[in-house]
Amino acid sequence: MLRTNSVRGIFTRRFLHETKLLSAGHSKWANIKHTKAKNDAERTKIYNKIANQITVAVKLGGSSDPSSNIRLATAIELASKNNVTKKVIENAIKKGAGTSEGAGAGAEPCTYEGIGPAGVAFVVEALTDNKNRTVGLIRSTFNKFNGNMTPTLYFFERKGYVVIEPKEDQPQDFDSVMDIVLEIDGVEDLEQDTSAGQEDAATEPSTAESDASPTTAALFEVITEPQQTNKVAETLRNKGFHIRDMGVEYAPRDETAIDHVTDVELQAKLDKFINQLEEIDDVTQIYSNIKE
Repeated sequence: MLRTNSVRGIFTRRFLHETKLLSAGHSKWANIKHTKAKNDAERTKIYNKIANQITVAVKLGGSSDPSSNIRLATAIELASKNNVTKKVIENAIKKGAGTSEGAGAGAEPCTYEGIGPAGVAFVVEALTDNKNRTVGLIRSTFNKFNGNMTPTLYFFERKGYVVIEPKEDQPQDFDSVMDIVLEIDGVEDLEQDTSAGQEDAATEPSTAESDASPTTAALFEVITEPQQTNKVAETLRNKGFHIRDMGVEYAPRDETAIDHVTDVELQAKLDKFINQLEEIDDVTQIYSNIKE
């Protein structure tokens, strides 16, 4: 999860900073990269998670038309890059619009709170057609790791984000992008993923196509007022930027954010806890109050 200093009120250069964003605590940087499934089960899991993102995009965006719902258009692009079939995409859209039949037809977004291993605060978002089933699975996971479900929203604040990629004919450096973003109402902060391209180069197998066209895209994240996220995304798209991801997240407050866990055993337990939450099909996003 992105964890950045809260910026409110006046938006000036001193608040804008370049930083390396890690994907471990928040999935959006990982979401925008092509994911290679190792097996059919993993591929199905990826498809389900992306389908849930599409459904949520329809529900929150208020439209099943990607031309008028930029969040949906972004989710569909992610699905296409991960080879999600057209049928899965269409069914997810119908599910979000409430026109599907059968299992999952009445799915709705839900939020769960709790304290996990090492005293870390979590907010878990899910899309479910059976709240009793979902809360039971999530509570069982917290209990298994000696955590408990308890209010934690006060550890966080809502922030909008839009991940953008400049097109080839646009400036790629931080200062130039900052000058453009600075003019947009509703923007609070700007960060750059300096690992863009490096992780792909390290994790993607070498092919003739990838060798000829290395992934070196500059990715930037625009932090917005939550209610202005869609408007900011539309403005950025109109200015020529490619929208890679967007949404509204729970970011830890400065006064309640905690440092990374340094104990090896505790960190392993924390990782296992998060992995087991992610294994729950209904879970769409996990946030913690650990600092980046």
